[in-house]
Amino acid sequence: MGARGPALAGRVYRALAIFAIAAPIVGAIAMWLLVAAGAPPWLAGAALGLVMAGAAGAVGAFFVRRVARPIRQVVRRIEDVAQGRLDGHFDVPEVEDELDALKQSLNEMTAYLLVAREARVDRHFLQNVMDAMPDALVVLDANGVVELANRRFSEQLGLDAEIGAVGQGLGTLVGVRMPPWYRTLLESGVLTREVIGFTPKQGQPISMVTSGALVRDADGKPTWVVLVARDRREIDELNQELRDANSRLADSERFFQNLFDAMDDPITVLAPDGDILQANRAARAMFGGNLVGQKCYRAFRMRDGVCDGCPALETYATRRSTSVEHRVFGNAITRISTYPLLGKNGEIRAIINHKRDVTKERQLEDLKAGFLAGVSHELRTPLTSLMGFNKLNLRRLTRYVQPLLSEAPHKVRVAFQKILDDMQVMETEGARLGRLVNDVLDLSKLEAGKLTLQMGEVDVASLVNGAIAATSALWRDKGLTMACDLPNRMPAAWGDGDRLSQVLVNLLSNAIKFTDTGTIEVTGRVEGNEVRIDVRDSGSGIPPDELPHVFEKFRQVDEMRQGRQNGTGLGLPICRELIRLHEGRIWVDSVLGEGSTFSFTVLRADRLDEFERSIRERPSFVGY
Repeated sequence: MGARGPALAGRVYRALAIFAIAAPIVGAIAMWLLVAAGAPPWLAGAALGLVMAGAAGAVGAFFVRRVARPIRQVVRRIEDVAQGRLDGHFDVPEVEDELDALKQSLNEMTAYLLVAREARVDRHFLQNVMDAMPDALVVLDANGVVELANRRFSEQLGLDAEIGAVGQGLGTLVGVRMPPWYRTLLESGVLTREVIGFTPKQGQPISMVTSGALVRDADGKPTWVVLVARDRREIDELNQELRDANSRLADSERFFQNLFDAMDDPITVLAPDGDILQANRAARAMFGGNLVGQKCYRAFRMRDGVCDGCPALETYATRRSTSVEHRVFGNAITRISTYPLLGKNGEIRAIINHKRDVTKERQLEDLKAGFLAGVSHELRTPLTSLMGFNKLNLRRLTRYVQPLLSEAPHKVRVAFQKILDDMQVMETEGARLGRLVNDVLDLSKLEAGKLTLQMGEVDVASLVNGAIAATSALWRDKGLTMACDLPNRMPAAWGDGDRLSQVLVNLLSNAIKFTDTGTIEVTGRVEGNEVRIDVRDSGSGIPPDELPHVFEKFRQVDEMRQGRQNGTGLGLPICRELIRLHEGRIWVDSVLGEGSTFSFTVLRADRLDEFERSIRERPSFVGY
């Protein structure tokens, strides 16, 4: 505060003294001058009165300006402060008197009250934050007196929720005014998991596991101690829950391992880097008891690097299950199937590796395929003869015998017509048997790897239009609508045009067979390095439990058989093998009662180099 000028009271005293002395003198001089000038006495008295009134008015104006008005301002400001309105202040450029000093004091008091109100708000916020903590928290000063405590601490000690432990010392809380652990905390600055017995308001002492820290001021002197405590009984309960959970986990692991070991086939679980994480009893018996922790290629094949055609590597790259077969130890055949175990975000957490000896299955299939191929081969010649003679006899009867029976008895004509109908059925069934023989031979060639494809560029639009034209009689007879949706610039596919046409005609024929009303749609689009073709129908659909089996040999869906002529059950398996030879994929999506969509992909003719490069650049195991 700057140096003060003359005091207000001194000014007032001087003004009154000057008025008391100067007013009579000035009045007397004025009257003497007026009387000497010959003025009447009443005029002199009036002049004296005017002079006295002017002096009194000047003194009054001085008091109003310097005393009454500032006092009213101060009173109004005091009323505002009393009502909590702290957003105003006096403009006091320089302290000249007591009123200016009073105004400045009011300004300083208002600023202090603002800081106090903000501190109160901050303390309330801090108290709310502390009350939200699940653990007991208490703040003590350097003498061990509580300054802050949260609701949890008060509840555990049975204290009043409003007042809590504030103001209580360590002597009340723990029974000792300065316990050893508190002195250690003041010296070291840290307290870690100390078991302290707090004395509640009622009942037995509570053992609480307590940790704390010392807070120092800017000069390094201890100011506060912050303690965080939890009831030891709660910790014991949590430990017991943890032990129970670990016990249940161990039981689950034992159950899983027993279930794992009960499987006859060798099964292992591989990490993304190729390490073996788990192995069942069959795997340990086949490859040794120390499988876990080894690289899969080292444990299974005694190699120093990833095996060629590794199914686990394929599963890691595509995130889909993979199955391959290897011939080992002469004629023994092993099927290796891998399945991805995905995390929540779709990342591969592990890969299940399943090995199975399929030697007997393959031998039986080879015997069956050989038998079917031999029988089909032997059936083709007599079947061709039977169909030829049946067709020739049917033509002869129709041309030479039927005209002669116009005058024959009615029974003769009916019998003759029955013979003609039976011969036509023989022709139809003979054609069906011929298709079955051809399908069996084709499938035998495919499975034996003896079918050679004539690869080249295939125009997709011509392929689709040709298949639609080849089946036009079928869908027109049933009154179905055929739709085609292809891009204007569809790239050429890479494959055997005749075999791809066989696949598409087979899919269209199946769609027509199982669709009574509605539309059959053929669509095509480009997907990366592949061309995709979809055949969608609005037929009866396929039951969900039959979907995995639609591509099996001699397998027909029971729902499809009702009221319809059975096929050979080899069309879809042949389609699957043909698409596999084209390095493509074939699958089906279906909703029962709404229809089915058969889809397949083949390579693009203009992306063969990129496809071969992608095969070479497929990622290896992580970290290898």
